Amino acid sequence: MIKQLNKMGIILLLLLTGCASQYSITESEIEQYLNKDMHFEVKQGNQLIGVSVKLNDMQVVLGQKPNIMAVTAATAIKVNNPLVPIQAKLKTTFEAEPWYDSKTKSVYLRQLNLIKVESDPKDIERYITQITPQLMGFLRNYLQTQPVYTLDVNDSNQALMAKMTKALEVQQGKLVVKF
Repeated sequence: MIKQLNKMGIILLLLLTGCASQYSITESEIEQYLNKDMHFEVKQGNQLIGVSVKLNDMQVVLGQKPNIMAVTAATAIKVNNPLVPIQAKLKTTFEAEPWYDSKTKSVYLRQLNLIKVESDPKDIERYITQITPQLMGFLRNYLQTQPVYTLDVNDSNQALMAKMTKALEVQQGKLVVKF
């Protein structure tokens, strides 16, 4: 009887250890966090000459490439200038490596690369390419300094995970938090 209880206790302990050794954050959870909590809007210049950029409607793809998170965002851009004022909607896609900061209990991006820019209207792309480096600078700085996901320390499970996290692993469709 005692041997059976010991065996059951060991099996239960192994099962619990396996369950508690990792936690997953799905693409949709990250998208919800980004669309709810991350707001990016930059205005530079004045009404005569200037640029306005606003990010919204972000989509996330995890694991298409090893250790890479892709973020696609709808970007509204407005360029004021006396010769050719531009107003367009861009669809920008970035790839980056996610990493975990134990101090803030948050996931951040590093090595952010612009992969693709599509514009609406299409013929505006030749004008947009002139400001793409400046636009990329704004977005890179913002996305590398703002968390793309923060563990909720008010949730007892996530608070425990936040304390024990050792590493992140990007897998197909999810970000695995390892202990």
